[in-house]
Amino acid sequence: MAETMKTRVLLTGANGFLGTQIARQLIYLPEIEIIAMVRAKDKETARLRLERSWYDWGELQEALNDRVTVIPGDVTLEDLGMADEDYQNLVLTLTHIIHTVADLRLHAPLEDLRKTNVEGTRNLLKLAVQAQENGIFKRFSHLSTAYVAGKREGLILEDPEFIPKVNFNEANEANVNQINEVTTDFWSNYEESKYEAEQAVLKSGVPYSIFRPGMVVGDSETGDIKTFNTVYALFKLYLNGKLRFIPTSSNLTLNMVPVDYVAHAVGNLTFNREAEGKTFHLTAPQETLPTISQLLEQVRIWAQDKLDLKLPQPIFIPVAPLIQRISARSSRPQSGILNTLFTLAPYLNEKHTFSRDNINNFLGDYNLKWEEYLPHILEYAVYHGFFHRSERTVHEQVLYRLGSRSYPVKYYDITPDGVQEKSAAKMREDIISSYNSLKESGVGRGDRVALVGLNSTRYLTLEVAIGLLGAVSVPLYYTSPPKEIENILKTSKAKILFVGTPHLMKRLSELDISLEMISFCRESQSIPSGIVSWSEFLKKGKDHQKIKNNSLIQAPVDFGDLATIRYTSGTTGTPKGVTFNQEHLRWMAESMASLPPWKDRNREVRYLSFLPMNHVVEGILGTFSPYYAPAPLKIYFLEDFGDLASALPQAKPTIFFSVPRFYEKLWSQLKNSFMGSHYIHLKPGIRKKILKPVMKRLFLGKAGLDHCSQLIVGSATSSQHLILDYHSLGVEIHNAYGLTEAPLVTLNRRGANRIGTVGEPLPETNIIIARDGEVLVKGPQVTPGYFESDVTPPKKGGWLQSGDIGFITPEGSLVITGRKKELIINSYGKSIDPLRIEALLRNAPGTSEVMLVGEGKPYLIALIWVEDDYDPLEIERTIHKINQDLSHPEQVKRWGILPNDLSIDGGDLTANMKLKREIITQRYQDVIDALYQGAPNPLILHLGQLEAANGN
Repeated sequence: MAETMKTRVLLTGANGFLGTQIARQLIYLPEIEIIAMVRAKDKETARLRLERSWYDWGELQEALNDRVTVIPGDVTLEDLGMADEDYQNLVLTLTHIIHTVADLRLHAPLEDLRKTNVEGTRNLLKLAVQAQENGIFKRFSHLSTAYVAGKREGLILEDPEFIPKVNFNEANEANVNQINEVTTDFWSNYEESKYEAEQAVLKSGVPYSIFRPGMVVGDSETGDIKTFNTVYALFKLYLNGKLRFIPTSSNLTLNMVPVDYVAHAVGNLTFNREAEGKTFHLTAPQETLPTISQLLEQVRIWAQDKLDLKLPQPIFIPVAPLIQRISARSSRPQSGILNTLFTLAPYLNEKHTFSRDNINNFLGDYNLKWEEYLPHILEYAVYHGFFHRSERTVHEQVLYRLGSRSYPVKYYDITPDGVQEKSAAKMREDIISSYNSLKESGVGRGDRVALVGLNSTRYLTLEVAIGLLGAVSVPLYYTSPPKEIENILKTSKAKILFVGTPHLMKRLSELDISLEMISFCRESQSIPSGIVSWSEFLKKGKDHQKIKNNSLIQAPVDFGDLATIRYTSGTTGTPKGVTFNQEHLRWMAESMASLPPWKDRNREVRYLSFLPMNHVVEGILGTFSPYYAPAPLKIYFLEDFGDLASALPQAKPTIFFSVPRFYEKLWSQLKNSFMGSHYIHLKPGIRKKILKPVMKRLFLGKAGLDHCSQLIVGSATSSQHLILDYHSLGVEIHNAYGLTEAPLVTLNRRGANRIGTVGEPLPETNIIIARDGEVLVKGPQVTPGYFESDVTPPKKGGWLQSGDIGFITPEGSLVITGRKKELIINSYGKSIDPLRIEALLRNAPGTSEVMLVGEGKPYLIALIWVEDDYDPLEIERTIHKINQDLSHPEQVKRWGILPNDLSIDGGDLTANMKLKREIITQRYQDVIDALYQGAPNPLILHLGQLEAANGN
């Protein structure tokens, strides 16, 4: 550190939320060096934990380079658990201590709480005393709580002499005045332990300032907070309709104070000479506090406006004293609502007010208004589902949720052999075994590990285990040709290949690579010699167990580290490796979990994973976001995509995402059914109106989608006519938009489904339209770039160049009109978007795939690949109908019906079944020429035209 630093501040709990906010205040004060103490085994781990905790604040990240020294330490240990050299360095150079560390469990055993809250404070006071003897120590700032007032009533003053006296054992008074008995009653053991800690500070003889916050809530401008406690528990119960009756008087005031006010006070008064020896109530003035009835009324209004949630007026029954008596007599913690009420009891029966004389003298009047910051804290809390914000990566979050009792997780593998259930405990055991086995194989931070296989719990097991090691997953399409897989393995320099599909297992000999291969296929499927079986892989992890099954693992990464490489499908050439860091995965998972309506987010989540797990939507959003939902989980993995129709009624998902083709086939089944055909052809009137809800219920029930809160379509252009057809039945299909480089950019929300658009941008996501009409995107979901250094970066000036053409409606929704590279410009210079028209044409009965051609030509023709049961007259009628709604240049004048021999291995389709247009154009050039000439061709099953196609 620079020698000009005059002030060295030890900040305990620097990675905690309050410690972080105080650090944000300190870095703007001149000539201050922060010694950030983090509980960790070594300096490297301590810095890693701090980097994660501070990752959301760029100014703190920058300060880590030159203003902050990170040291591992534990306040509960002698000499803070530090090496003697580090401890003595603090003794010789330390000028200030800001002590924020606390065990916040309200009703934990008192002796357990004293270890951190009392003994931890004494250990720091010992350091302060030693530093004071060197004549350099200036202040010990102690973060206490306003609730050391306990059960006292009336006006609570700040000055120490008004604190109830404590009986000390005189024989131990020299030993930092050990406390034996407290004469004041307390509502919780936490309050009592914090009171004892204050007494230790007062008796220590070191220059001090004591800060007593009220109920700390989120930042007044952003709502940002780390732990949702106290008043948040009340909010959550009320929003979930579980607390109609409030056990207190409606006139009770709630002592809320935003965290930024607390951090500002500590960060400034610690260095104010006149604040020495003072105690400060960091509370709002009594007259500015809301009553509980006022507070919940504003919550009710906010919920109606923002969540479309109609909450009943609460009924207040002042029985809090009774609840407190029951709580005091209870020998063990309660559960559910009772536990919340017991926790809140002290705050629902306050009979005291807090003096603010000292804080007013130093900082002036309190000017925050709860009515203005309440919406911010509610929005933040609801967005995060009232889940405590942690520094966990998505992989750590999965492991953490597997140990949750409040929100249990169950898994199901749907295979041709039946449905196999897997418990959270078994899943956790397999993840730990996989982690140990990979670690034994030498896999570590930054190593690439490739996976190619069918959807299963085993796939998820590997994704999580790879991430916990800090390694980088490289998932590949199981439909990719072996040569393409080989090229990606070499380009990514993968260390291990996991194979979970029999199709590739039979063709492994075609791979010209030398690396360890491990199977995660089911046991009933044979594997070649030399390939490690799944059971052998897991056994290796158990035999060389490095991490026990009941352990929580912290990956050796920060949020800026590479987490996964997702390869593009290669529609326009060689697949490119799109990179995503840990921060991208966490943001996308949290964001996706926040999208369903509030009521749906708080009921059991049932999710069916059926799209290939290497796909960015399935493998990033679908794979990790459920674990951020505040609800029990049931996750189903479908091995065979072809069994989707039978799997959906088994899983009954509560949220569903699919490609347009699924919805097209589903609607086709309805039209071809007796009841469906009858309903669709009914003229508008009373009969159709009566039948509509019945048909909707039968239609969704048969499809297994009747429990869905939202049906989403994306990954390809969907027909507006199709979405309108569903809409006419009362079924809403919500268009979404994303691309491999930014998996989810916009979405039509429930209640605001603007058909014809792909919805509004996600939170923190910005979209602009370039001069040439290209959609440019900036947001937390956008890739940093490609893994291959020789590939042109996808961003320019910080904006992702999507390659899509579109515009933004006055309401702020995005409309996609085409792809820059796929636009057809005819001989008259007219630009035509083939994707939209092709989506319409695929609705023709018996049609499998469609591709339009017309570059430099006077009109469009269509290549139509069909199934065996096609009807050329039905296809012609469909084209006639579609042409009526198209402009003249967009109309299809001729078409050729072809047998469906498109394939991935043949090079016509990408691994995710998209058309490789240039290759198909070359292959079918003779057919194209024949169509423009109106001549027959051996490949054409049927040639059709609407009129003499000789001009535009």
